[in-house]
Amino acid sequence: MNRRFHDDQSRAPEFLRGESGLIQRVRRFLRDHFRGEAPHLVVGYSGGQDSLALLLVLGELERLGACRVTAAHVDHGLRPEAAQDAERVVEIGCALGVDVRVYRPETPLREQYRGRSVEDAARVFRYRTLASVVSTVNADAIAVAHHARDQAETVLLHVLRGSGLAGLSGMAADKVLPVPGSMSGVEMRVIRPFLHESPETLVELVERSGLPIIEDPSNTSPDFRRNRIRHALLPLMEDIAPGATGRLVSLADILRADEEALDDVSHLLLHRTTDDASRLVWDPIQGAPVGLQRRVVRHWILQSGFSGDLSRERIEAVVELTRRNEGGKQIEIGGGWSVRYAEGRLELRGRSH
Repeated sequence: MNRRFHDDQSRAPEFLRGESGLIQRVRRFLRDHFRGEAPHLVVGYSGGQDSLALLLVLGELERLGACRVTAAHVDHGLRPEAAQDAERVVEIGCALGVDVRVYRPETPLREQYRGRSVEDAARVFRYRTLASVVSTVNADAIAVAHHARDQAETVLLHVLRGSGLAGLSGMAADKVLPVPGSMSGVEMRVIRPFLHESPETLVELVERSGLPIIEDPSNTSPDFRRNRIRHALLPLMEDIAPGATGRLVSLADILRADEEALDDVSHLLLHRTTDDASRLVWDPIQGAPVGLQRRVVRHWILQSGFSGDLSRERIEAVVELTRRNEGGKQIEIGGGWSVRYAEGRLELRGRSH
């Protein structure tokens, strides 16, 4: 096969020696999350430091029979040098003996996703592309290189947005998510094996490899809020309270467990209060804490076919409708959908009503 990770040598490549701790932690992660099977993973490889570290580790684990790897590079076409960077990514893949597939949008992202920010449009296109690759090669999941600092940044972003528990719990290490911008029901499994690893650990591995890193200048631009959190807010927090980044990661873990517990309770309550016509019977929920009421309403709307952007404000408006006990009234929730309250039941109405 003429692959650096698939030759007849029994030892790991030189730059991976001494990294057995990281490799074994990721190997244990894969074993735990895929029930001992060797998963086929689509690695999102941007060419940057973190994604290169992920490709190195998963490449070694592929050599050890712990997984299979398909690398995918998404060229968003947003920078003049993007095409040249894509060529370098392929060259780095060749140096590792890894086949890197490059994907580009057929039409400019600004035209495809009018009304979205450039950052959001790139994210949507990237994940839709990676999900498509998973389907094409019959892989098990997408693997991305988010690490502990990324998790801390995500928590702080959601703090600034005024998010609830779901936002403050940050990113999940393993979760099935809807494919952004796709029809309801289209999902992708995303794993983050590095989520509890420090960025310094990944830096050390990449430096040992001697392989080049492709820097994206947008990662340092103050135009993006995440970059300002990374380069200004987090360092200030670490100066005030050393170890703040790790504590934010721990906070996300705690809140994610609480979020999952509340979700279990709300789904159980929802199952008991939905009638044969898929209406939500409100009387059994009337005395529940308002936070649980909001959660039940949210899950009921989403599982009933609504696929738009459901804001907390709209959920609160629906709950307030039941408090006022105004039969026959309805609340618009967006996209031509509304929730009507009558005879102690909530009914979701789509565009056809």
